[in-house]
Amino acid sequence: MEVLTIAGVKLENLYKSYRVAEKHLTVLDGLTAEFPGESITVILGRSGCGKTTLLRILGGFEAYEKGTLGAPPPHKTGMVFQEPRLMPWLTVWKNITFGVPKNRFSPPAIQELIDAVGLAGFEKAYPAQLSGGMQQRVALARALAYDPDLILMDEPFAALDHFTREAMQEELLRIFTLRKKTIVFVTHSIDEALLLGQKILVLDQGKIQRQFSLENFAYPRDILSSELIGMKKDIITTIK
Repeated sequence: MEVLTIAGVKLENLYKSYRVAEKHLTVLDGLTAEFPGESITVILGRSGCGKTTLLRILGGFEAYEKGTLGAPPPHKTGMVFQEPRLMPWLTVWKNITFGVPKNRFSPPAIQELIDAVGLAGFEKAYPAQLSGGMQQRVALARALAYDPDLILMDEPFAALDHFTREAMQEELLRIFTLRKKTIVFVTHSIDEALLLGQKILVLDQGKIQRQFSLENFAYPRDILSSELIGMKKDIITTIK
């Protein structure tokens, strides 16, 4: 049987359901897949198809009913949500460093991280003084400050306007190129999946219906190229 392996976490034949209004709703139905390390894997699917549930299980934030979770080596997980979820009474610097163990706290390293996400000069600013895109940069820096092995991103750019979303996608790719983290990115945007993913998993009806490899497509990508247009058509057909 195929085994899902990501940053030491192993899952196979995964099942998860919820009880909603006295109805039994199966969300994940014997799901098995593989997530390469030091790579961006995109989980793509319709709203409500179980993307976030899978993400939370991968991070150990939610229980599952059946399947196998192997005994992974110790690993650290960072998560970036659709909303920045910053603490409004803390500055950019303090939001980013919140929760970083004192024995691993390095001001030069934090400053380097702030510079990397384009927030230099805003260290003492509060969330209310920042744009939506800048707040999401703080959230990304906060996840990176923890130095996680695995970063889970749940539609982190969905609430941003088109131009800010493009800028954040470019920022994510730049940071990934520099730091080579294992990233699992959830979205319902096919274009975003094609721009970011080195691997795309199409989730539907509780299973991975199809997967697409983009390892041979260098960044930045032109989603209007004939190859990616063809892949987009295949994805649309799969989701339908």
